[in-house]
Amino acid sequence: MSRAHALIPLTEQEGQVRDLLLELGLTHLTHAVFPNEGRLIVVDFFLSDRRMVLECWKTIGRRGVALGWMERNAAFIDVKFKRLKGAYPNIRCVALAEAPREETATLARVLGELLVHADGLAFSIDDLRSAILRVGGAS
Repeated sequence: MSRAHALIPLTEQEGQVRDLLLELGLTHLTHAVFPNEGRLIVVDFFLSDRRMVLECWKTIGRRGVALGWMERNAAFIDVKFKRLKGAYPNIRCVALAEAPREETATLARVLGELLVHADGLAFSIDDLRSAILRVGGAS
């Protein structure tokens, strides 16, 4: 696994996720790269001790427009999760999708239908904390 992508600056949301991981005392790599069938899959975070990848995305777009954008990203991320699980069968995948102007129930329904390869789905940093602990179990 390459670490070259670790030099890419973090987004504000990724900084919040990093802070949560540090608070939880979890070892992690940012922008970890996984070789896969002659290509590279870059993930936002890899928690090596838990064999878990985290992908996160956020929009503050207006209701409706935000949902469409979240939906497109969820489809893309599910492809990443599917490929990772095919190449690394024991890996667990968790997604953080934040769209504060959308109702959480709507996000859960729409994104849940798309993220079929996700082991956990969160809609806020607090939800992510629970999802990591639930999916990852004790370290």
